Amino acid sequence: MYQNPDEHEGEKPHTHQRLSEYNVTLSSGEVLYILAANSMDAAFSALELSEDRHTQLINVQLSDEW
Repeated sequence: MYQNPDEHEGEKPHTHQRLSEYNVTLSSGEVLYILAANSMDAAFSALELSEDRHTQLINVQLSDEW
């Protein structure tokens, strides 16, 4: 049986998830904006960004919504 590579065994296929914008603050003072499905995904993405830039992750927070 064909399995979509984005699906994990035993999980239902993802429906279109709403992405939210998060502010990421790094120890360099740089502020980045990322899109993520939830705060956990945002935190992991922010950590990867900080490691790629050889800085420390200071904060991740949901951007103000209109």
